[in-house]
Amino acid sequence: TADALNVFGPNIATADGADWQRQRKLTAAPFNEQKSKFVWAEALRQATDMRQWWERHENGLSSTSDDTRTLALDVLAYAGFQKSYPFQGKTHQSNQPITYRDSLSIILQNILLIIVLPPFVFRIPFLPRRWKRIGAAVTYFTEHMHDQVAQEKGLMESGKQGSGTLISNLVRASEEVGTGTARSNLKPLSNPEILGNIFVFNFAGHDTTAISLAYSVLLLVAHPEVQDWIGEELRFHLRGEESNGWDYELSFPKLQRCLAVLVS
Repeated sequence: TADALNVFGPNIATADGADWQRQRKLTAAPFNEQKSKFVWAEALRQATDMRQWWERHENGLSSTSDDTRTLALDVLAYAGFQKSYPFQGKTHQSNQPITYRDSLSIILQNILLIIVLPPFVFRIPFLPRRWKRIGAAVTYFTEHMHDQVAQEKGLMESGKQGSGTLISNLVRASEEVGTGTARSNLKPLSNPEILGNIFVFNFAGHDTTAISLAYSVLLLVAHPEVQDWIGEELRFHLRGEESNGWDYELSFPKLQRCLAVLVS
C-alpha cells in the first residue's frame, strides 16, 4: 500500500484529502527558480567530472547506469543540503564510514527491504554485513535529518538567515504558518512529516533522473546524428565557453534541442 512510503514519516505521497492539500502548499516553497540555479551549477560540475572519468577509460566501460545514479544522487545531495561531493565512478566507491550521500544511496538501493522489514531486524548481531550497513544508513539518515531540522529552527529562533537547503525551506515555510501569512490557517509540518517528505522527494526524483540520463546517453551513442544535432546547438549558444561559465538564466532557455532529447 501507499502507507509503505511512510517509513521515515508521513508525507505528500501518502496523504489524501485536506491533509494532502496542506502538505502540498507547505512543501511547494522549496521548488523555485532560485533552487534551479543551484541544480544547474552542480549538475554541470558533476557531469564534467563524470565525462573526465569516462575519458580515462579508453577501452570503454559498462557502468553508465551506475554512474548516472551517482551523478543524480550527488546533485540531489547538493540541492537538498548544499553538500557537494566529488564524483566517483563505480570502481572508486568505497566502504568508508557513512556520509549523508552514502546513507541516502544505501537507502534508495535497498528501499524494498527497509519498507518490508521492521527497523530492529537490521540491528540483529549475526546478520550479514550488508544488512548491518543498511541499518547504519537508516540510523545515520534519520539522525542527520533531525539534527538539520533542529539547527534550522535554532537559526529561526535567533533571527538568523537560513541555510538555503531543502530542509531550511521546508522548516521556514512551515513555521510561517503562525506568522500571519496566507498559510496561517494551516497546521505546520511536524518533524516526522519534514523527514518523510525529504525522503519521498529523493525517492521520487533519484531513479527517474538517473534512468532518463542513462537512457539518453545510450541513445546518443546509438545515434551520432543526434549528437551532431545537439552539438550544433551547444556550439552556437555557448560559444565554446567552459561549462563553469554557463549561466542558467541565459543558457538553459535556449537549449531546446537538448530538452527535446530528454523529453522524448
